[in-house]
Amino acid sequence: MGDASVPPLRRAPTGAGATVARVGPVDSDPQPPDRPVDLTSDDPLAALQRWVADGQVDEAARARSRRRWLEKAATEEATLGGVFLDLAERGQPVIVRTLAGHRVTGPIIAVGADFVGVRDPRLGDTLMPTTRIATVQPAPGDDLPAGDRRHDVVLAFGDALMELAAERPDVMVGAGDENLRGELRTASTEVVTLAIADERREPISIALAAIDHVVVRSR
Repeated sequence: MGDASVPPLRRAPTGAGATVARVGPVDSDPQPPDRPVDLTSDDPLAALQRWVADGQVDEAARARSRRRWLEKAATEEATLGGVFLDLAERGQPVIVRTLAGHRVTGPIIAVGADFVGVRDPRLGDTLMPTTRIATVQPAPGDDLPAGDRRHDVVLAFGDALMELAAERPDVMVGAGDENLRGELRTASTEVVTLAIADERREPISIALAAIDHVVVRSR
């Protein structure tokens, strides 16, 4: 008897993909392992978790950076008028000092285009040009506002004094190194006229640009 002939091997058709054998039944609802997977340093999942954690830290840092940038931008856009508007809305006493050293304490009662009014219970209502204001201090425990809001008030210091002069109030005007008391007679965009409070009641003209403050003693 001759050797049994061995059938020739058949080649797989060109381009045919490999077939993967599946052993055992297919689990359509896989369950999690009894133990958590041990993520070692060589495990790419561990690296991924570290990357996600680093990203969360970076995002928190970016959020803090954005917040600081916004606060810095608001501070850089602050105006004195904006600060006074914010403080006026709070209704709390403030301390304002002028370049001449005059100090008033009380709530803000008026904010103009170029002046502010403070009601000091000791002195009276005091109007001060913003160009003469040295410092502004909020009430104890109160934060200083950003002051970056838009300031659209158009009433100017000279215009306010014109309105006030119609009532002929008793005022104290600080100008230069003097405090002049008298009756406010007239006011313009450049000059204020007082009738000095003495027996002769002589008039005196004061340059508006030289005025440090005006205290309204009675109206």
